[in-house]
Amino acid sequence: MTYEVVLDTFNGPLDLLLHLIQKQEMNIHDIQIAVIADQYLQYVRTMESLSLEVASDFIVMAATLLWIKSKMLLPHPQVIEELESPSEADPRAEIIRQLVEYQQIKWAVVRLNERGVTQSQLYARQPMDLRHFAVQTILEQSSDLSIWDLIDSFHNLLTRISVLPPVAHIKGKTVTVEERMEELLIYIRKVVRSSFFELTRLEYSRNEVVTTFLALLELIKAGNIRCLQSIALGEIVIELSERKSN
Repeated sequence: MTYEVVLDTFNGPLDLLLHLIQKQEMNIHDIQIAVIADQYLQYVRTMESLSLEVASDFIVMAATLLWIKSKMLLPHPQVIEELESPSEADPRAEIIRQLVEYQQIKWAVVRLNERGVTQSQLYARQPMDLRHFAVQTILEQSSDLSIWDLIDSFHNLLTRISVLPPVAHIKGKTVTVEERMEELLIYIRKVVRSSFFELTRLEYSRNEVVTTFLALLELIKAGNIRCLQSIALGEIVIELSERKSN
């Protein structure tokens, strides 16, 4: 029968020290250095007896623990103790500081790994191509439209609205044609140029669309705005007329 000795793998001397402290259920701020130093040396000797390569930092930590152990065993004069600060009086202070920082880093690594696992289980929606919804504001060729072209566009808009599912909304106040004319002029002065569908995209009822359309006709009749179209059956663009924009 053969026996196999299994040793835990540690990432460094602080990892081994933290393991021994947790194994003894000690408070990290009040470790029993004599017990921990003896166990640490025993672990290092075990690695050497198994012909395992022992890193130099493990040897340095073993020497440091022995130095702290011997210093704590020596009598400490009362006069010197009163002159020293708490960190200087306790030879374990530096080791405790390193252990606390190392423990915080280990805790942060565990939390980051958990977040990584959670994030790997989330699937985000692929970005959509929104170029189809963009408003074309630059026209290569512009020409004045007839009223019939605008009526055709208005008819297409009403057809599009009729196939949309009904949307519940709060009924607001009735807007007159004159009020909508004023709103459209303010909006077009602000954006300089807009499409016909852009002006009516927030209208959810036929009455509102009709009011906007009638307001546009009145503004065209009064010479306040003009309609342009780059290609046949293309988007109708509305802008201020030249004499009103000057």
